[in-house]
Formats: sequence, C-alpha cells, structure tokens
Amino acid sequence: MIVRWLLAGLCLLLPATAFAQAERSAPRLGSPSLTALANGVRDESRIRDIALDRLDVAIELRGGIAETTITARFGNRGGEPLEGDFRLVLPADAVVTGYALDLKGRMVDGVLVDRPRAKAVYEANVRGRVDPGLAEVDPAGTFRTRVFPIPARGARTIRLRYVAPLFNSHRGEDVLVLPLDLPAPKDGWSISVRATGVTAAPSLTWPGRGPIAMAREGDGFAAREEGKRALDGLLILGRPALPDAVVSRNSLGERFVQLAGTATAETAAPADRLRIYWDRSRSRLGDHKSEFALLRRTLAALRSRSIEVVTFNSSGAERRTVADADAAIAMLQAARYRGATSFAPLAGDLRTADRCLLFSEGKPAIDRDATVTLPCRVDAVAASKAADLGWLRHFAGAHGGRAHRLGDDLGAVERALVQVAPAVTAVLDDQGRRLPFVPIESGAGQWLVAARAPDRGGVRVVLGGRELRRALPGAAEFAGEGVLLAADALSTLGDADRRPDYVALSRRYGLASPSLSFLVLESPEDYVRFDIAPPENYPADDLGRYRGLRAEADKAKAAERGRRLDTVVRLWNEQVEWWKRKFDPAARPKRKPRRVEGVPAPAAMPAPPPPPVPEAMVEVVEADDTASVVVTGTLSRSAAPQRASAAMVDSVDTVDAARAKIEIDAWQPERPYLKAFDAAPGQFDTLFPEREAQHGTLPAFYLDTAEWLRRHGREAEAAEMLLSTLDLPVANEVTYGLVADRLERYGALDRAVELRERQAALDPERPQPKRLLALALARRAARQPAHARADLERAIALLAEVALTPWNGAWEGIETIALMEANALIPRLRALGGETSLDRRLIALLDTDIRVVAEWNTDATDLDLWVDEPNGERAIYSNPRTAIGGHLSNDMTRGFGPEEYFLRRAPEGTYTVRAHVFAGDRIDPNGPSVVAVHLIRDFGRPNEREESVDIEVLGKDAGEKLVGRLVVGKK
Repeated sequence: MIVRWLLAGLCLLLPATAFAQAERSAPRLGSPSLTALANGVRDESRIRDIALDRLDVAIELRGGIAETTITARFGNRGGEPLEGDFRLVLPADAVVTGYALDLKGRMVDGVLVDRPRAKAVYEANVRGRVDPGLAEVDPAGTFRTRVFPIPARGARTIRLRYVAPLFNSHRGEDVLVLPLDLPAPKDGWSISVRATGVTAAPSLTWPGRGPIAMAREGDGFAAREEGKRALDGLLILGRPALPDAVVSRNSLGERFVQLAGTATAETAAPADRLRIYWDRSRSRLGDHKSEFALLRRTLAALRSRSIEVVTFNSSGAERRTVADADAAIAMLQAARYRGATSFAPLAGDLRTADRCLLFSEGKPAIDRDATVTLPCRVDAVAASKAADLGWLRHFAGAHGGRAHRLGDDLGAVERALVQVAPAVTAVLDDQGRRLPFVPIESGAGQWLVAARAPDRGGVRVVLGGRELRRALPGAAEFAGEGVLLAADALSTLGDADRRPDYVALSRRYGLASPSLSFLVLESPEDYVRFDIAPPENYPADDLGRYRGLRAEADKAKAAERGRRLDTVVRLWNEQVEWWKRKFDPAARPKRKPRRVEGVPAPAAMPAPPPPPVPEAMVEVVEADDTASVVVTGTLSRSAAPQRASAAMVDSVDTVDAARAKIEIDAWQPERPYLKAFDAAPGQFDTLFPEREAQHGTLPAFYLDTAEWLRRHGREAEAAEMLLSTLDLPVANEVTYGLVADRLERYGALDRAVELRERQAALDPERPQPKRLLALALARRAARQPAHARADLERAIALLAEVALTPWNGAWEGIETIALMEANALIPRLRALGGETSLDRRLIALLDTDIRVVAEWNTDATDLDLWVDEPNGERAIYSNPRTAIGGHLSNDMTRGFGPEEYFLRRAPEGTYTVRAHVFAGDRIDPNGPSVVAVHLIRDFGRPNEREESVDIEVLGKDAGEKLVGRLVVGKK
C-alpha cells in the first residue's frame, strides 16, 4: 500500500531527541532542496545522493491573486529504495490547495482527512516499512514532503498547488516572491507565467536574471522559459495596475470579484491616550528589535500625552503607565515570554483610550470562548511569518482597525499606524445585502478586496464612510478569490463547537490546515479499510471497484450497528455476573504462580511529569474513612470526586474501615536540564533561558520544567510553564491531551475541559478522546456545583456513546470500561434531580475495593496492564479472571487503551501493579509515549480515593515496569 498525505503545521515525526538534534544540525538548504535516506532509515550512514530530475512551475495571475502549481520529479540512480525529502519555501500568506502523487502512471489528488486519522495511517505504515509518505507545510511557510519509496533506478512525481496574494510583507511591496535554487536538473525545468484581469503587463524577474518583458497573449500577458541550466535566484512577479473590478468563477460555479481603487488621503488619528497591548506568551519568544524600533518611531510620531502598557498572557494582565517610549520599551524588554496566548485577561477592560496597538501572533491557544471587546480602536502588528493574520484581521476589524505583518520596511507599517487611511468596511449588492469580503494588503497606494459576487447586478463598496458603485464584467475561470475568502473564514472557525463547519468549508475549497491533511491511498481496498472517499480524479476502474467494496462494507457496518446494543448488553451482563459472584478470599491460583519478586523498577521518567512529590512514606488520612493512602515516590494525585451518599447508591457494599495503602514507585526524569536545575535551584531564573534555547522546541521540556517548579513550591509559575506547551508550533491534539491531563490534576478544570473538547473535535474517529472528555466533565462537576448537573448529563451521554458506537476492533473492551465509569456517575446525577437515557439493562453500579486503569497517549504503543495478587496469581491478558475475583479487561494491542483491572472484595495483602511494554511509539513529535496509571480504592463509593502515576516509555523500552502497590490490611 502506498500512503501519501499532506499535513500542514505538524513537526517532523521523529523521536523527540532525534527531532531536536536534527533541527539543530540541519544544514542551510536552498529552495527547493532535496535529500534522501536509504530505506527511510534516519541515520547519517544512510544518507544518499538523489536528483531532482524535473521541475515545472506554472503561475496563473488574475488581478492581484496568483495560483501556483509546482510539479517535481525525483530520480533514484542507485540500487536501493530511497526516501526523498523535498522542501520549498512558500510565499507569505500562501494557502495550500492541492497535493497529488503519481500512481499507476497518473497523478491522483489527495483528499482532506482529520490529521490524527491521517497521522495514524502514515505511522502504521512507516513502522511496518510499507510505502509511507509525508508532506507538510510548517508555520514558517516551508512546504516539505517525504516520499517513500523512490524505487531503485526509478522516479516519483509530486504536484503542489497554492494560492497567494501579490503582497510581500517583508518587502512592503505588491509582489509574489518564489526563491529557486537548484542544480541543473537532468530533464530540465520550465517556468510559465500568465496574467489576466490586469490593465498592463506585470513586472517579472526571472531567477538568476534581470527583468523580462511579458508578451501580450489573448486577453492577458504571458512569459515562458525552459532550460537545463542551474537556477539560483528569486522569481519576482509584481502587481500591475488593476481595473475597478475583476470577476472570476471557480469549479463550483461560484462567482467572486476583486475590487480595486486608489487609496484616498490619509489622516492623522487622534492618540492623546495611547495603550499598548503586548502579548508575552511563549509564541512571542524571540527577537523584538524590529517591534521596538517600530514602537519608538510610532510613539514619536503620535506624540501621545498618556501611554499605558498592558502585558498579558494566560496568567493574566499587568498594566503600567509610562512616561515615554524609552520607559515603555524598557518595560517590554524585561518581559518573560511564557504561558499560552490568551486574550481572556483583557476581557472587561473598560478604560477608554484613543488608540490601542496590539502586538501578538494571533489566535489564542487557550480561553478561546472568552469574549473580548476593547474600548478603543485596535491596530494589530504581527512580527512572525507564522502569525495568524486572518484572526488578527478579524479582531482588529471588529475594533475599527487593521492588522499588519511587520517586515523589513518598518516605514510602511509606521505610516499605516500614524496616518490612518480609510479602509473598506463593507461590500454590498444592489439590494444593500452584505457580501463576504477579505482585504488584500497593498503597498502601492491602492486598496484591494476580494468579495463574493452577487448573482446579478453590481456592487457598492463602503470606503471611509462613502459608497462607490462598481459594475461587474464577465467572469473567467479562476479559484483564487474563493480560496482566500475561505481561508479568512476558517480563521474564525477553529473552536471545537465549530469543527463540523471548519471541516466542511475546508473540504469544499480543498484547503489544507494544521488540523486537516491530504491523504492519497493506492488501492480501493485501502480507501474502504480506512473509511475514506477517494478523490474525484480517482481512476475509473478503481473507482468502480471501490464503490462495490464500499457498498459491502456499508452493509456490514449497518448490520453491526443494529447488533451493537445487544452485543454491549451481553458483555455488560457477563461483567455484572462476575461482579456478583462470591469468591473465596483464600483461594489459590489453579496454575503455578509466576515469580514476581525482585523485579527492579526501571528508571522511567514521567512526561508529562506528575504534580508535586510527597515525601516518601507520608501518611494522608482521609476525613471520611480511617483508611490511609501511603505514597512512596513520585505520583500525580487526582482529587477524589464528591459522590452521593452510600444510601443513594445501588449495590454498594458496606465498607469496613480497612487499613489501605497505595504505594507508587518513583519515576525520576533524567533530562539534562532538570539535572542543571536540581544542581542549582536558586539559580533557576538564570539557567532557564539558556536551557530553553537548547530544548524549548518540544512539549516535554515545558512539561518537565512545570513539574520541577511545582515541586519547588512555585505553583503559579508551574501552571504558566505548563501552558507554554500549547504555543509551540508542534502542538497538536496529543499535546492538548497531555496538558489537559496535567490541568485536571492541578485543579484547572475549565481549561482542562476546553482542551479535552478540542482534542475530541480534532480526533473524532477514536473513542478515547470522548471518554477522557467525559471524565474531565465529571471531575469538574465534583468541584463546581453550579454546573454539576449539566456536566454530569453530558459526561454520561459521552460515555454511553463510547460504549454503544461500533468502533474499530482494536478498541474492543472500551465499552464495559465506559459503562463502569458511567454507572459511577449516575447516582451523583440522580442526587441532583437528573436522569439518564441509558438503556436500563446497562445500569448497575459495580463498586469495587480496587480498580486500576491504564491509558496512554500514542497510537503505536503496545502495553499490557498486569496485577500481581497477594496469593501469587497474576492477572494478565492470558489469565484475565483470577481465583479471588480479579477481572482484567480486553488486551488492547494498539494505542491509547484503556485497560482495566477491578476486584470487588480485596483480600488482605499487597497488589503489585506493573505495565509491560511490548512496543513504544518512536516517532511522535510530542516525545516518548506517556502511560498514565490510575490506582483507585473504593471505586463507586463515597470514600473513593485515586492516585495516578505517569510512566514515560522510550522507543527502546520493553519489558516490565513497576508502577506501584496497593496494600490492603485486615478488615
């Protein structure tokens, strides 16, 4: 099977350490660049020569928007299969709209798939060494594709398509810039440029040469060149003067219009009272010299009498009134860039100002549901190429301002901030109805917008309080305007509750994004297996076979859905019957017990590291029970949920005051930066920036450091450090889960639920994110009574969905685990006057003396939960039911789990919990797999207690890992 996918915004899928080392040692490469590894093995000894045999670049310019198609063919001269790594620097604000690969001699388009799903397909094949391929667009604007295999003495071809406006923010010019630097290709190269919807020929500079003239061709202008010489330089296409209106029609039959005009005179905006909003989140870590220079020049020009500086991140906002630009910059130079991007601290700011300048990278990483309305005109400035200018444009526009990307030309942005030019505020049809539009930046004294065209009639442009009417000419085929409008709309649809709209809009216009990837599969069986519809240009014979297979699969799936409730009822009844059985507490195992003594605890390390370390053998006495929880080593404590009284809970055993201990084995991270912090804890603030520069590209660094801070009593800083993880370019749905898990343990349940919501929305094809969201809602219900009923209702509904949905067979067993958890919540819901719609046959509270649950955060980790009972018997996948009543859930050999052990009545003695690792995930960008094991006493009872431990599984790890012990005393 050949798998190809385009992933926008995901870091390289390498082991954490390898990723960091590779990034630090990567040589400077031209654009495009091409490297190769024999058989895809990431080792310096496997680097091989590979050739770019052919490169074709075709640019279609219409008005002020260009669509570029690049086709590249890789040639392998050697005798072994190669993995090719192709990179191309994209223009600023480019939107990738297509990716295709050669299959059976023709180019087949990719289809958009949720990133976790596409990632799982890719990783399954890269681990199996079966024809994997990867392509991506990183936040800095570099397209990268890794193609495997390029067969021995063979070739592979890729095709990339993207749309970009003709404006380069770094130059401050209305140009499209494409760097091209490559040796002479064997079969040559071609470059073609065609321009329509313009009143004169655009300026054009060929790479490695001076300007060339474009010739008149039909209703536009064109230039072409082919050759075999090396290319070294910039292709620069300049925007010429434009007509008042240019109309286009895309392949969906939708009409769009570009509207242009000469900018009117600028006026000075009043700014006696100026406020600077300065984002100090992790996303802004870097050099701010250009921003300081812009700020100094802007403040000098505005001559404001009052200057207030507000710095903010996810931890809050700090404000100070300063005397002048020097004082403002001095304050900002002292800022520490940590925490996540959040505008919530600005909500409720009622202090008026004449002008507000916002310096930020855009879309919040946390607190996305916060409503922020500032009492001033807001002009936003973003310094990074990776900034979400679309989000900033909407935010600034809602406050009467504009968003600017800061490039090399500070003067252009300064003039825009000081001398405010009238902007387009609306585009209307002849009946006065608003039409969607997006402004396109211009540095040539023109204004330009792309808008949806009405079905008939002209349009009116509202500019600086006056209206300009424009008649619309005939339409030509072109997709660019619709793409930019769709990309602009997507910037407002990133929240979890808008996910269906986001996906639908992306698929309608074919837009790749950090959460949607292009996937190409080779055979009809593959498309059916992964439940993905093939592209429109799929070969006709393969499409017919796909439809036949799809019909059979749909019929089988419908039958499975019809049987699902009966299947779950049967499985649940079997579990209830086991729970009801009486077992002899002195029973001996029927088979010879395995020796378990003396198994050393491996030096695993938690990532995310758990919250604060209690002193060894510290006794914690529960207020409502004489049982105690004794902890040895590092653990993560979960708050015990508040439960209904025992009288309200059906089937709950009367619990004697048992003497109980939960002992957690110590897992100490051995990161070099933690060793440095431990060696000089008083110098942390001095050591941290240096270590961050070395290790701060991966989530594990911030997760580890957050835990270190928490252990040293710096809890507020720990929470801020933890949230820094969300601002990393590599942050994805796995990152959200890691941070949410820690937030739950820290007690920040609103933010934990937000991240669990996002994780579930981004990964809808797996049951685990929904289950984890349900458990987060249940924990919040225990802490926040005002919304407890609603949270419990939704939590139970989610767990019911997990139980009753026919999932992939790899997750068989999750249904009964979800029902265990749902039934533990039902008494709490009923105590609040609520009720559940869960089938009556599935309602029974199975309370237990002991319950252990293991879950992990990556797809390819194969882990087994083992529990050694006091009589020497081991509950294991090959022995899931024990003589004293131990019950082990189904063995899950793929990622995420969960696996569960429970024992209704626990005889006295020691229960030793182990995790046995068969395979660790080696290529997740978030670092090694993290296994969370929850040890629970008195599950489903009012005095339930829980302790949790995180175990880090490195790729080389295999074998037993001691998690902890539950010690049950005499009753």
